[in-house]
Amino acid sequence: MSAHTKNRYLFNAFKMGVLPNVFYFLCFIALTYPAILSFSSHFFADNGDGLQNVWNLWWVNKAVTELGQLPWHTSYLHFPKGTTLLGQTMNPFNGFLGIPLQKFLSLTQTYNFIVIFSFVTGGLTAFWLAYYFTKSYGASLVAGYIFTFCSYHFAHAEGHLQLVALEFIPLFVLCWYHFVQKPGVRIALGSALVLFLVILCDYYYFMFCVMTGMILVGWEAFRRKQWFFWIKPPYLTPMLVFIGGVLGTSGVLLAAFFNVAINDPFVQGHHWAYLFSLDPLALFIPGGHWRFSDWTSPYWLTLPGNPHEQSVHIGISVTVLLIYVWWKRWDINERSISFWFLLFLIFVLLALGPNPQLMGKRLDLPIMPYAAAELVFPVLKLGGTPVRMVLISILAASVLVAFGIKWLARSRLGRYRWIPIFLVVMVFEYLPYNIPQIRIPPPPFINYLNSQPGNEAIYDSSERYLALYHQTLHERPMAFGEVSRLTKSSFDASTELKDVAESYDFARLYREFKLRFLVYDTGRNHIIIDLERFKNDTPFQVRQAMAGYLPLRGQ
Repeated sequence: MSAHTKNRYLFNAFKMGVLPNVFYFLCFIALTYPAILSFSSHFFADNGDGLQNVWNLWWVNKAVTELGQLPWHTSYLHFPKGTTLLGQTMNPFNGFLGIPLQKFLSLTQTYNFIVIFSFVTGGLTAFWLAYYFTKSYGASLVAGYIFTFCSYHFAHAEGHLQLVALEFIPLFVLCWYHFVQKPGVRIALGSALVLFLVILCDYYYFMFCVMTGMILVGWEAFRRKQWFFWIKPPYLTPMLVFIGGVLGTSGVLLAAFFNVAINDPFVQGHHWAYLFSLDPLALFIPGGHWRFSDWTSPYWLTLPGNPHEQSVHIGISVTVLLIYVWWKRWDINERSISFWFLLFLIFVLLALGPNPQLMGKRLDLPIMPYAAAELVFPVLKLGGTPVRMVLISILAASVLVAFGIKWLARSRLGRYRWIPIFLVVMVFEYLPYNIPQIRIPPPPFINYLNSQPGNEAIYDSSERYLALYHQTLHERPMAFGEVSRLTKSSFDASTELKDVAESYDFARLYREFKLRFLVYDTGRNHIIIDLERFKNDTPFQVRQAMAGYLPLRGQ
């Protein structure tokens, strides 16, 4: 390789990789300041699902590096039987990424690094996608900003680390579009690999990508007037390679998931789709995660569900530019624009859910696209959060905005008046509410447990998410444990254990369920009870010994 060629590669890597990463990193720091000052002391998460995702990072590291097993089943929760984690929002990609990080970073630093990583790389991959179509560097940087710093992304940074990890969606769309236009074995394998990375982050995002891929193929078939072009040369061999690659990666995980869902159904973890459907006005009115959310609270407080799911606005600025791009679409003369508008519209309609609403009030309309999608993708019923589909609409909007900025930049008036006005308004509309930060000092009982030999299991009666966090500190198996989707067998086993515990049959807890310690949360402090001392006592004797304590309750 000549020096000139080497320098050109280095320059391109700097231009297309380093510079965008630095830009989005600095933007994240500025938008979330002063959170970066707490990088080493506070989790960028809430004390609910956020703590569950802290546990996920700890568990993947422990399973792989210490226990020598895959992380999709654990005996450390719902002990002694254990439970599958195939329905858990475990985001294994982040867990695997966290393994080398935890060699030199604390669990707090690892979690926060992954949050920042997802925001930065989410911007980077959206930048790549927009640049592929527009070849405009500045416009593509704005597209990446819109996608990764959208309200949806910051809303789920409350604790949904699996939904924060949206960075592979634009990359898959880019690979798949390239495959549809120029099929080849390498791009087919690349698309399958990126799709696998998507499913390792989140099942929802996998479905969104599959649906996007199908829409793209349908759009291309309509454009060509060849409905089965994708099974003819030169597509046949690459398509077979792609399908084989998907079956050998994502397919294995999906097969295991459906095997559990059929033979041991999930009985917990479902959502009611109506509560988590898109209110159309939420696209334009900033929600509960906007910096000035008090101004719009009379609207978003009326919406069903919660502000984390309903904060999905793309803003007036982006909407105006989308209208402009549609108006100028013939002048811009880019054939993919119709695809991006189609994608935007389809996913907005899907996000409306099975029963659309307006201003929080349910509308009685005929069958909606989401209900039809549930027939094609029955797994959607396990999720019940159609509003999340708006993420693909946001991605489509970001690419269309890049087209609009590129076109506006052709004129002096556009460059020096309209684009600056757009950027100022857009940045204002996208200002996020403070990112959550929590710090939980280790309770004293952790030191006692860590001083005891062996690895005997415990019953922690603390709040369910807090108990998960405690386990990352004492690292002992425990009864119960918050799991996103619990199977019937695990639910039944936990119900039995709960009944035994609430009847104060500590002897049975010790002998049959193999529990050694009971961590009793009084509401003021934690008391540790060694169940071995009660191994010969009746429930009546235990009640007498426990007199004065609050009633014992399972999770």
